[in-house]
Parts: sequence; structure tokens; C-alpha cells
Amino acid sequence: MNFEQRLFISLLAVAYVVYFTLPVSAAEEVNCTSFTKSCSDCTGNTACYWCSSTEKCGSYPGWTKIVPRDCPSKKWYYGQCRIAGNVLIILIPSVVGVFLLFLGCCIYCCCCRRCNKCKKKRMDKEDTKLKRKREEMQAIHAQKRSDRDVKRDEIRQKYGLRPGSGYQRIEDNP
Repeated sequence: MNFEQRLFISLLAVAYVVYFTLPVSAAEEVNCTSFTKSCSDCTGNTACYWCSSTEKCGSYPGWTKIVPRDCPSKKWYYGQCRIAGNVLIILIPSVVGVFLLFLGCCIYCCCCRRCNKCKKKRMDKEDTKLKRKREEMQAIHAQKRSDRDVKRDEIRQKYGLRPGSGYQRIEDNP
């Protein structure tokens, strides 16, 4: 499974968790006081929450107030009975924040790696281009050097000098 597929599945999982843990709108009126048997009966309805200190089911305030004020011990449950609601209020945003931070780091690392690969390819391409240019320049210089040597030998032969003897200082002999 590649990175994009894992990312898509993770985003679907987050959307699923967020959708099923968010409170329903106040438009659906449900009598939550009828669910007083147990926590699981009460939290089975998304409009209700369970207060463990009073052992009563109450109507969840929704978006107006996230924390129900009528539960004295602050030990209330919404949507499930394992983790208290006040812990979920801290836990879910923290987990989402860490996930987003991790996702950002992964994206940054992938982009940098690709960028480094592109830079490396570009540098390799420039190196081969410079190497080819250097070889061409060396070939041109070698050709010019050999042309100069041929011309020098022709001039030496014209004036009767020995080939390869080099230049000598002419001294006046009286």
C-alpha cells in the first residue's frame, strides 16, 4: 500500500470518528430521561449523554455548550462509555493535531526528497555537460597546439634551424 492510499484511509478514519462523535442538532427532540437503565442505553442515542455521578441520562447541549453543566462530577460520557467526555474534549483535538503535524512532516519530507532528487539529477546533468565541454576544449587546445608546432617547424625549416632546437640567443662574435 503506497503513501497516498494510507493517507486516504487515515483521512476516512478521522472523518468517521469525527462524524460519529459529534453531537446531533437540537432539531431532533429526544426524551433522554427515558434512557435511565445504563450508560450504553443512554449513549446509544446521539442526542443524549450519561452522567456517572447522578447515574442519569440527560440531553446533550449540542454546539451551544460542549460541556454539560448539570453533571456535578464532570464525569460524563457521550457516544460511548469508556472514556469520559472531558477527556475526549482534550484527547480528540490532541490526536487530530498530532496527526496533522505528522501528516505535514510526511508531506514536507516527501517534497524535500523529491526536490533533492531533482537537484541531484540537475547537478549530474550539469556535471556531464561541463565534462563534455571540458573535453571539447582540451581537444581544441590540443589541435591548436599541434598546428602551432607544425607552423613552428615550418618556420625553422625555412630558416635552416634544427627542428626542436628551440630558440637561442644570438650573440655577436667579432
